[in-house]
Amino acid sequence: MNTEWRYAWSKPTVTGDLKTHVQDFYVEEQLGFEPDGKGEFCFVFIEKEGVNTDFLAKRLAQIVGIAPNKVTYSGVKDRHACTRQWFCLHVLNQEPDLTTIQEAFREPESVRVIAQLRHSKKLRTGAHLANRFVIRLRDVNGDLDELEGRLNLIKQGGVPNYYGPQRFGINGNNLHYGKDFVLKGRQSRRKLSKTESFWLSAIRSWCFNEALSDQVENGMWMRLCDGDIAQFQHKDEQFRVKEVGALMHLSVMRGSISPVLPMISEGWEAGTGHQRERVMKDSLAESMDLVDALIAFDLSRDSRLARLVPMNMAWELLREKEGNAQLIVEFSLPKGCFATSLLREMIDYTDKSAEKYHENIDR
Repeated sequence: MNTEWRYAWSKPTVTGDLKTHVQDFYVEEQLGFEPDGKGEFCFVFIEKEGVNTDFLAKRLAQIVGIAPNKVTYSGVKDRHACTRQWFCLHVLNQEPDLTTIQEAFREPESVRVIAQLRHSKKLRTGAHLANRFVIRLRDVNGDLDELEGRLNLIKQGGVPNYYGPQRFGINGNNLHYGKDFVLKGRQSRRKLSKTESFWLSAIRSWCFNEALSDQVENGMWMRLCDGDIAQFQHKDEQFRVKEVGALMHLSVMRGSISPVLPMISEGWEAGTGHQRERVMKDSLAESMDLVDALIAFDLSRDSRLARLVPMNMAWELLREKEGNAQLIVEFSLPKGCFATSLLREMIDYTDKSAEKYHENIDR
């Protein structure tokens, strides 16, 4: 299955190294609200390195002495990075003691509690607002003036909102197994396992990327058509475009409004205008057996912005005497968006963590 999707601003020629050190990739989850200080749920803000989110959640349950399903989190964060995120522990009549949490892990794994607060509501999946990234790329080599131009272009015009390679698994395994799983059809009405859900999500995401890639080529990814569903960049509010006037064009040019593409489900065609619907059907024409099989899983209606415009983006180029340079770039992205989709338009990077842990180079 194709995973080479088109670039909006051409493939970068400048090269660099990503995640040479764990601290080179920093992510901080932004809830968008403050825990209210009371209630039966204990919110814990944790910084971790070398530990994946699900494993840490299970460890927290063991330490506190509660069932694993009593620990929740909003989003999954990278193992090979320095990340800060919130966990929610459902504990009554006690305040969990997490002062010795590091003892449950071995170097190079690192875990420490930043804050611990009470809240009256459970933390659910996808509840956070955004993620803040601070990324250092090392051994940057090439035309740095061209890189500066790209950075400004991305800040103003954004990038295609592709699902990142993490969604598709190491060596694309989620696509390989997911295609077989989807084409076989649902064998029973039992709840899907976590692995099966990953496969299903990977195939749905692949369909989105395929359709978006063609719209990058024809320019529709950053253009509105009559009848489209449009969304404001930094909030979930959507609306049907009845007529594209001058003010609407101006909002699109400024990056404040973009079209959305419907995710494949029963009746997905109603989630866009007739022109974009035809283009999407053309993009997926050779995979209609997969699309039809996906629809049969009775997925909920959903959509995703075609364009990703970073918030509060800033950068610094550190030019070194040897000729190469380092780039430090920071930005915020809405939940569910991938920093790698931004980075791929910026620089032709090599993921050093993938080499170190013998994983897919794109991970």
